[in-house]
Amino acid sequence: MQVFDDEWMSAALDALSQLPSVEGASAVIDYVVAGSPAGKATIGVAIDEGRVVSLHHGKSADPDVVISLTYDAALRILTNEMSSDAGFMSGALKVEGAHERWLLDLRTVRAAAIIALAPVMADTAI
Repeated sequence: MQVFDDEWMSAALDALSQLPSVEGASAVIDYVVAGSPAGKATIGVAIDEGRVVSLHHGKSADPDVVISLTYDAALRILTNEMSSDAGFMSGALKVEGAHERWLLDLRTVRAAAIIALAPVMADTAI
């Protein structure tokens, strides 16, 4: 399994759909990842009250937030070598759109997501 391939996306959605409910933590986010093995990748994520309800390849119809980052930065975040907050502060990722929602309202969801994805990442070839 490779990061962002169909098998990884399915395993990731299974793990992320089990996140605990977080009132008010809802958004549609597109992650635009440059330099992946398949080239530029866009991953759409829909979060409803803290739970990931959709994870798909390609752009979302109307994202609240667009996150741009390199494949290396994505791997560092997914393997918990760097937090997404640290990535934002260092300029490794760019946030467009509803900054406050992503930075503040979804902070606990982002942290829980990395923990939930740990078993998926353990089975992923990097």
